Amino acid sequence: MYIICFSCFISLAQAGYPEPEKTETRLFYIQHSNNHNTYVYDVNLNGKVINQLEPINEYRIIYTENGIKRPLTTLQKSRAYGLIRVDSQPNLFTFRLAASNKLLFHLLVTKNEGAKIFVTVNNRKIFLEKMFIQLKAGLFSINAKADYVLFYGTDFYSGKSVVEKVLMD
Repeated sequence: MYIICFSCFISLAQAGYPEPEKTETRLFYIQHSNNHNTYVYDVNLNGKVINQLEPINEYRIIYTENGIKRPLTTLQKSRAYGLIRVDSQPNLFTFRLAASNKLLFHLLVTKNEGAKIFVTVNNRKIFLEKMFIQLKAGLFSINAKADYVLFYGTDFYSGKSVVEKVLMD
């Protein structure tokens, strides 16, 4: 379960963390406090149409190995960073992270803006750009627990930059 903490309009960027290069297909990425490796989620297109069977490409950038790109490991995909499809409708796919069923990720497809992911955090709907997970000190395994998660993006309605923080318990 998570506890609502606060919302703000300033950036709380993590000092020294690399940012993956932005691409036309980039939806969002996740980083955590144990290392700089990054979990990336891109829309999977066949031309200009989303692949209905696998709408999102998931992979990791291993910055500790010179930024090499690799698929998620089986454990990462099934227990932590993999996206699991919950529902599909025309132009809208709903997912959750393997690590939690409490937060839904909605892949929205529009003609004007293309594909974007939105989430609702602290009662605010935001287009997600990145997440940062602060892990509890001393835990380095796949079962590590989070202290809090920062959600960076833009407000769904106003388009203003936002950061939402959620404390985990």
